[in-house]
Amino acid sequence: MSSVVYGRNAVLELIRTRPEEVEKIYFQFNTEQSKLKEILVTAKRHNISIGKARNNRLVELSGTDKHQGVCALVGKVKYFELDEILARPRNSKQLIVILDGLEDPHNVGAIIRTAEAAAVDAVIIPHDSGCPINATVAKTSAGALSHIRLCKVVNLSQTIERLKKHGFWVYGLDMDGEKNYYEIDFNDHCAIVVGSEGKGIRQLVRKNCDALIRLPIAGNVESLNASVSAAIPLYEAMRQRLS
Repeated sequence: MSSVVYGRNAVLELIRTRPEEVEKIYFQFNTEQSKLKEILVTAKRHNISIGKARNNRLVELSGTDKHQGVCALVGKVKYFELDEILARPRNSKQLIVILDGLEDPHNVGAIIRTAEAAAVDAVIIPHDSGCPINATVAKTSAGALSHIRLCKVVNLSQTIERLKKHGFWVYGLDMDGEKNYYEIDFNDHCAIVVGSEGKGIRQLVRKNCDALIRLPIAGNVESLNASVSAAIPLYEAMRQRLS
């Protein structure tokens, strides 16, 4: 779902003229080249997500060894504004998924697939962190990406506050949550926050949740994969709403 632009001049021109189309920019490690520094400054000015990549990763992305140390992923995905989602709900009681900085495109794609299957109204992702919505996400979603509404926001904490003002209950998935997921009444406007694979939900986002919910673990593993963790409360929400 993303095309790749590479080369210093091409990428710089892209982010100067069409920054809204850029999903993420990858830079080569340990470079001091002045044009790359200019690209970095310009990307930060436009709040474009930035990541570092080794040469073999840039070759993989661009399909060439002439990438000049930089690649930009240009999205072809339609994003909705939060106002659009709130104004045009798909369900009488909306259910939204919020992804807080997930890095693995397979997890993101799997969550989108489950969200679409569970009649989720929208998936909200942060503008400046997490993986881009790329071809791997599209493939893993098994076509769901074409049907789910995606919303990209600059500040997740402020977005959560807006949702709460619109009557949403916001629940963060956390292994130390105070309630089990099945103890929650999902028969209202709800948003479920899924944290990153390694660090979980960021502290400020966590504080803005109405409650933290956990998945009971009876075995020896400490936690479940992020996409599996998201699927369980989503299907519980769907079960309650269909009952």
